[in-house]
Amino acid sequence: MNTISTQETKWAGTTLPTLLLTLVAFLISVGFVQAQTYSGPLVITKGGTYTGNWESRDSEVAAVDVRTSEPVIIVNSNIRGAGYLIKSWGYAANITVKHTKGYGLTPTPFKDYKKPRRFVTVNNFKNVVVENCYLEGTAGIYIGTRYEGDGSTNNTVKIRYNKAKNIDGRVYGGQREHSQFAQFNYRGNLPHAEIAWNEVINEPNKSLVEDNINLSNSRGTSASPIRVHNNYIQGAYPYPATETKFSGGGIIADSWYQDGMGDPAAVATAYVKVYDNQTVNIGNYNYAIAGGNNIEVYNNRGVNSGLFDDGTRVNTHNVGLYGYDYYKKGATFNAVMRNNLTGVMSQGSLFDKNYFPDGLVKNENNPYVGVLITKQHEKNEYTTWLNKLSSNGIVLGPNGTTQPTQPEPTPTPTDPISTEPALTPPTSGGSTGSATEPTGTGKITRDFWNNVHGSTVSVIPVNTKPVSTTQLSSFEAPTGQGNNYGQRIRGYVTAPASGQYTFWIAADDVAELYLSTSEDPARKTRIALSSTWTNPREWTKTAGQQSAKITLEAGKRYYIEALMLQGGGGDNLAVGWQLPNGTMERPIAANRLSEMGSTAPVATAPVTTAPVGKITRDFWNNVHGSTVSVIPVNTKPVSTTQLSSFEAPTGQGNNYGQRIRGYVTAPASGQYTFWIAADDVAELYLSTSEDPARKTRIALSSTWTNPREWTKTAGQQSAKITLEAGKRYYIEALMLQGGGGDNLAVGWQLPNGTMERPIAGNRLSPIETLTASSSSALTAETADTNISFEKVSAYPNPFNDVVTLDLGNEEIKLQQVVILDQAGTVVYKEENLKVENNKLVMNLAATGLRAGLYFLKYTDTAGKSATIKLIKE
Repeated sequence: MNTISTQETKWAGTTLPTLLLTLVAFLISVGFVQAQTYSGPLVITKGGTYTGNWESRDSEVAAVDVRTSEPVIIVNSNIRGAGYLIKSWGYAANITVKHTKGYGLTPTPFKDYKKPRRFVTVNNFKNVVVENCYLEGTAGIYIGTRYEGDGSTNNTVKIRYNKAKNIDGRVYGGQREHSQFAQFNYRGNLPHAEIAWNEVINEPNKSLVEDNINLSNSRGTSASPIRVHNNYIQGAYPYPATETKFSGGGIIADSWYQDGMGDPAAVATAYVKVYDNQTVNIGNYNYAIAGGNNIEVYNNRGVNSGLFDDGTRVNTHNVGLYGYDYYKKGATFNAVMRNNLTGVMSQGSLFDKNYFPDGLVKNENNPYVGVLITKQHEKNEYTTWLNKLSSNGIVLGPNGTTQPTQPEPTPTPTDPISTEPALTPPTSGGSTGSATEPTGTGKITRDFWNNVHGSTVSVIPVNTKPVSTTQLSSFEAPTGQGNNYGQRIRGYVTAPASGQYTFWIAADDVAELYLSTSEDPARKTRIALSSTWTNPREWTKTAGQQSAKITLEAGKRYYIEALMLQGGGGDNLAVGWQLPNGTMERPIAANRLSEMGSTAPVATAPVTTAPVGKITRDFWNNVHGSTVSVIPVNTKPVSTTQLSSFEAPTGQGNNYGQRIRGYVTAPASGQYTFWIAADDVAELYLSTSEDPARKTRIALSSTWTNPREWTKTAGQQSAKITLEAGKRYYIEALMLQGGGGDNLAVGWQLPNGTMERPIAGNRLSPIETLTASSSSALTAETADTNISFEKVSAYPNPFNDVVTLDLGNEEIKLQQVVILDQAGTVVYKEENLKVENNKLVMNLAATGLRAGLYFLKYTDTAGKSATIKLIKE
């Protein structure tokens, strides 16, 4: 909600009876938590750096009043106030606040208008940065009402790495002011703005927040949208918390309008991306678009039990998502909410109905959890959040770190979190030699030119000496390198196996990717391009980012080159590929790369036990219980089949048990980490050899997960386990299914950091196979199971919603196109077989396909069929 509009039906209004006594008691409890010595209010009239402890016990007087447009830095300070804590009105503020704590004191009477206890409030500004701060009992951060900066990275808004507790909009006399953790309410187009990596926790009856994050008629730019990402928000309640009406919630893009404001589309909230956030037990709504354009809300999670800690119900109506043109001003278009997972309890019942009444906000593939949400689910969300912080090296609040170490939008923990002991096989006794994949030198060359202006990479002066030349340890450039520059990353990539590879490029602003048929740069050809800016590692924004399938030879080096041009705003560049076995390396890892001027290393011939490409699955029905110990593994299974990856088929019914077992062959010596995901419960065992009697449990899924949801609980991840190259190890997963959905998958991380989740068939052998298969048998197996036309491809792969079947240069007239699940069941049939430019585009957003492996099968009019493996993200 914005601070100057009243909205009657954004899920209702709020009443505030019996406020004052509780308010006084609450603020006494939080107002004196710091045993600091405070001086009186501070007025700043000159730029500079300020450190100290300041307070104001008068709601009419700000604790710190900044009255200059010169840069002001407040650092390592403690501030508390009965009204505004840090205020700058009318001075084109340029304020940075870092490593500072702010507390709300008991409000006193106000004059003319309400003075909520804003931690920071500005009403015209050039630059505002709030990082690594702690806020308690405040009314959050208000950014309004006019942006007066120059559009550079030094004139923007950054609210990052903060911790906030109990956002509270209550003022003197039992009144309230709509208050948020972060409120954008400015006019003008603001590039480079970011609200990220913040933790906000609001407790019932100790807080009164409206929208936790509100973007109200505030705009980014088409080249640099406002980014709201990787925030954890817990709690949004009325006061008292047992009230039935509440108009606040989680994260909203809001576009209120009053007569005289001009063209509604020109003032509405626009150019916004909201992604990878978590909301927990939020009243009213979790994510919303109440008007605006060019807005994307995606890959967020909302988990709401609708319960207080004592188990009683929250009485507000709750919804996961809503989007529509609330003000009906024609300003809502090009807005979408997609791939957001929600599980919301509303007044005691599961509420799996999002609200998109007018169709102006697209509702694309927003799945529901589908089970009753409990307080334990909410606790698991917080554990996931803490793991995300840890895996990115982020410490929030004062004295914390200030930027993530990994740019990936959805990071995965790399350190083991497990109560199970590490499993280390003996160093002797194996019957196989070492296996070594062809590798590079571990570096690739980066050339950099500054003062480069233009719109295509052709303006980069590659025939002149670069300003600098450095080496990178992966195919990804550093970010934050400034504006108006060009760069070239080039060297050699070594194919670890013979087969077909697919390449991707992601960049901001534009980039092109070239590959040679040998080490000779003169034979390079452009294979992909990023024609518009993307987020870091955003591989599928445009079709051109993905190459066609390219056949490479094992151990051979190929010249590779990426050219990238940066204008203004954010900058990034990365190149990834998919190996013939389906493994994704995005970006390409160091062990595949060699810098310019290097020579090809001599490859060591591998001596390995060849995997067969299958693993055994045993199935028992009519199994009842709560742990895998009830599975009758000593009796004959109802059925025994073979799987081509370490992932079981879904939709197999209720009350059954299954065991997937066989051998996994380590492709390289080093430390491996394993994961298991399952619905309902499962355990993962690994032996120190091929002997099942030496198996040890290394991981377990103690509660249900979504398919391939690897990090819901800590026990799903094993400790680091040392394996030997070429050696086979007995592996076993036991899974018990009660009712509802069902899934089981096992993944691992290789010593070089590559994730294979699930483990691919080329690492596996079934339980019947006691010796290595012959090469002829392996070839026959491949010929039978991998049917495809070499020049035909499907992309993006993995996909979210849209898949393009590219027929290449083949003259194919389609008769039928279907998608099959792993059991061979048709789950989708394309009715419109119209081909344009020899491509068939299929929108699968409405199919409800779950994440996993599928097969796209197409048949021509002559009756010839072929299949392509597809992975649904």
